[in-house]
Amino acid sequence: MRRPGAPVLDERRIGRWGAAAVPWWVPRVVLLLGWVAAVGAAVAGDSRPCSTVDPLVCGPDVTFAVALVVLLATPVLLWWLPLAGCAAGIAFAVADLVYDDVPAANVAFAIHALLCLAVAVWLVAARRRQAGIVAEVAGTVRLDSALAERLRDSFPGWGGRTLIAAVLVLAGAGGLAWYGHRAGQVVAHESAAVRVDAVVRSADNDEGEIVVEVPQPVRVGVLDPYEAGQVVPVLVDGSWVRPVAEPEDVTGWLSAGLGALALAALLLVREQRMRSARRRLLSGELPAVELTAEPDAENRAVLAGDMALVPVVASPLTLSRPHLTGEDVDWADGWGGPAEPQTVTVAGDLRDGGWVLLVTDDAVLLPEAPLRTPRNRPEMPEDPPGEPLPDTDPGDLPELPVVLRMPPRDRVFGALLLLGFAAAPALVLTGLTDGWWDSGIVLWVGGLMTYGGWDRLNARVRLTRGGLVVHDRWRVHHVPWHRLREVRRDDKGLWLEWEPDVTFRMSGVDEHWGPVMMRLRDLSLAAGDPGGDVTGRLSGGLVVGLAYLAVVAVALFGIGG
Repeated sequence: MRRPGAPVLDERRIGRWGAAAVPWWVPRVVLLLGWVAAVGAAVAGDSRPCSTVDPLVCGPDVTFAVALVVLLATPVLLWWLPLAGCAAGIAFAVADLVYDDVPAANVAFAIHALLCLAVAVWLVAARRRQAGIVAEVAGTVRLDSALAERLRDSFPGWGGRTLIAAVLVLAGAGGLAWYGHRAGQVVAHESAAVRVDAVVRSADNDEGEIVVEVPQPVRVGVLDPYEAGQVVPVLVDGSWVRPVAEPEDVTGWLSAGLGALALAALLLVREQRMRSARRRLLSGELPAVELTAEPDAENRAVLAGDMALVPVVASPLTLSRPHLTGEDVDWADGWGGPAEPQTVTVAGDLRDGGWVLLVTDDAVLLPEAPLRTPRNRPEMPEDPPGEPLPDTDPGDLPELPVVLRMPPRDRVFGALLLLGFAAAPALVLTGLTDGWWDSGIVLWVGGLMTYGGWDRLNARVRLTRGGLVVHDRWRVHHVPWHRLREVRRDDKGLWLEWEPDVTFRMSGVDEHWGPVMMRLRDLSLAAGDPGGDVTGRLSGGLVVGLAYLAVVAVALFGIGG
C-alpha cells in the first residue's frame, strides 16, 4: 500500500488554524495563578480561632476532605488537561459556595470559577473553529483493510499507564482502609476519654507543638498558638491526649486515598481513550489533509514546523515478509532518526485535543496522546471576514471590463453625507456653535460624514481581463487574477481577499459576482497568465481628507480670531 493522497492544507489555513488556538499560557499560567490567589485569599480570610464551643472549626471535615481532592487536582489538570482542569475549578467553587461559610473563600473561588468557565468556552469554540478550517479543504481517506487489520492485531498491550494505575488503585484502597481504621480509633478514644483542664508546660508555635501536663508531660500537635502556663481543656484516654478545641483529624488519609483513586481513573480513562481513538481511526473513512511532519528528539511528530505536536508510535506501511498470525510488529520501524521534514497524510480530528493518525511513505503513525499546540508559536492572521460562497455555476461570463459599485441608493446617501464637508465648517464660522468644545464635536461629525460619503461614492471594483482594480477610501489596488485568494460573503455584500492578506468589502454587490470572479481567476490560471505582483497608488481620498483638514483649520482660525 502507498500513502493515500489528500488535499494540501495551505500555509494561510495553517496560520489561521494556529491563530484560532487558545494561547497555552491562558489555562496553564493565568488560571494557575488565579487558583493560587484564590487559595491564598481563602486561607487569609479564614481567621476563626479554634473553639471549645464549636470543635468542628478546627476538627475533621469529611466533606472538605473529599472536596480537597478536586481542589488539588485543579492545577494538575489545568496543566495536563486544561478543559478538565476548568471543570474541576468550577466544581470546587460550587461545592465551596454550598458548604463553606467563609465569605472570602466563596468570593475568591467564584471568581476563579468564572475565569475557568470563560476559558472552557474559549477552548471549545477554538477547537470547533480549527476543525472548521480543516474541513474547508479536507478530503477523505480510508486505510487498506488488510493494513488496518494488521495494525489492530498488533496494538501494544496495556502499557505503563495501566501499571501505574494499578499501583495507584492499591495505594488508594490502602489509604481508604487506613482512614477507616484510624477514624475508628479516634472514635473509640473520644468515647472513652475524660475531659480535664491541663496546663501548657511549653509551646513551640513555629513547629505547632505544645507540651501539656495531664499530669505527666505529653507532646501534642496543634494548629492555634498557645502560651506557656495557659490552661487548656483536653480529652485524655491513657496516653492519648487531644485539646477539646482541636479534635484529632485523620481525614488526610481519606483525601490521599481518594486522590490516588482519582489519578488512577484519569490514567485508565486516558489509556482507554487512546485505544478507542486508534480503533476509530482504523475503521471507515476519515477527513484528511496533507502536511509536512518531522520527528523531534523524542520521536514525536511535529506538524508543519510548529503547528502542532503529536506523540506517536510507528508501524511499517509494508512488511518485508508476510505477517504471521499473532506475530508482533516492530512499532519503531519507519519513523525517527534525522529530523528531516517529510510529507504526510494527516487523518482524523485535526484540532487541539483531537486524535489523528499520520501516514508517511513508509509508516503509519498512531497517536499515543491527543494532538496539542506547542507553547511557542508566532502570531498568525485571523480568519478572513464573511463566510464561504456556495459552490454555484456563474453561468455565462460578462463582457469585460465590468464595474461593480454600491447601489444607487447608497451613492445618493454618500453624496448627502459629503455635504458635511462644507456644512460643519460653515456652522462653526457662522457662530452657531458655543465655544471650542461644541465646535470640535461639530467638525468631528463633519469629518465622519465626509469620510463615509466619499467611501460610498468612490468604492468600486473593476473586473478586467488582467485582474481586479479595487478603489477603496485611500488607495487604488491593481490585483492580478492569480493573486486573488478568495471571495466571501456577509449580509452586506462581498469580501475580497488577495495577497498578501489584504481584505476589502464591497457592500451592496450581489453574491453571484463572487463565483464570476473566482471563475475568471481559474481561467487565468489555466491559461498560464503570468500576472504579476499586486500594485497600488493613492486615490483621491487623500486629497479630500487634506482639503477637509484645511477647511477645519480655517474654521478654527476664524473662531479663534
